Amino acid sequence: MAHETGTTPAAPVRPPTIRDVARVAGVSKSLVSLVFSNGENVSEERRLRVLHAAAQLGYRPNLVAQSLSAGRRDIVAILVSNLHNPLFAEIVGAAKARLAEAGRRTMIVSAQVDDGSGGTVLDRDNIDVLRDLRPSGLITVGTIPEFAELAELTAAIPTVVASAIDATVDVVATVRTDDVAGLDLVIAHLAAQGVERIAFVGGDGGTVSASREAAFRTAVERRAFGANAWVERADFTEAGARRAVERLLAEDRLPQAVVAVNDLTAVGVISALEAAGIPVPGGCRVSGYDDTTLSAIPRISLTSVDPDNRRIGREAAEALLGAQAGSTDQPAGEVLIPPTLVVRSSA
Repeated sequence: MAHETGTTPAAPVRPPTIRDVARVAGVSKSLVSLVFSNGENVSEERRLRVLHAAAQLGYRPNLVAQSLSAGRRDIVAILVSNLHNPLFAEIVGAAKARLAEAGRRTMIVSAQVDDGSGGTVLDRDNIDVLRDLRPSGLITVGTIPEFAELAELTAAIPTVVASAIDATVDVVATVRTDDVAGLDLVIAHLAAQGVERIAFVGGDGGTVSASREAAFRTAVERRAFGANAWVERADFTEAGARRAVERLLAEDRLPQAVVAVNDLTAVGVISALEAAGIPVPGGCRVSGYDDTTLSAIPRISLTSVDPDNRRIGREAAEALLGAQAGSTDQPAGEVLIPPTLVVRSSA
């Protein structure tokens, strides 16, 4: 009977362990662990032996295991509302940089998942991962749906909310843009250009949207716009913005200017207007809020409120570091960052 010939599959290579490093370096496993946890009382000669053995074997320490070990919980979790809005990347980048300066590692987790029907819901699997990881601190970025479900986490670890309003009683601080100042800048700019009829597209989709709606109402009331300023309801999405513009056009209520709740909404407004043959800004001026990277693209050239996202991220990290150091025992507070208006061709 003939036998089949061929090569035998190679056994999978086992990754090196802390025991392998200890064996090659000629030291104990606990000393290797001490070296990689930046422990004290390790001689330079033995530290170099351990690092050389680790490099020789291609060993990397398990950062999660280190974070769970007693006395070494230096991982800060950053829970991001969603991964679609470019403003969150600026906030996360600034927070991560400040935390790195302070010797903290960070992990970034998305808070929302597609519900299968085009909407989003809280990603409870990711929330469970955070509970199991037990990070040393938490920064949430953007409006988190069902924020109250994080109460177990916020009660156990220092938590700072960035670019949102939602909070539990245990939150150290909320750091966000001053919506009242930002919307007032927009309305003042449009009024100075002689605009007499303004619509705000937003108000739905969370507390930030509601806050900006209220700020819009305050700004137009100050300037006695009366019935010539109104809210056309929409959420933070381009699709919601397009539906709002379609209603305005169908009811022959097109204003001279549209103030959108954020930049993504503003892009949706511009797209809908241009699809209907209405030029921007000639037929209708448009402004956004957040001054994301989208705003500066020449084809869009969106007038937008700059909330100073990098400062929001850095201030959020500072608040968290202060709480971890025990330098504050104050209840949840609010830090409002002064915005500026960046005028481009859309308004």
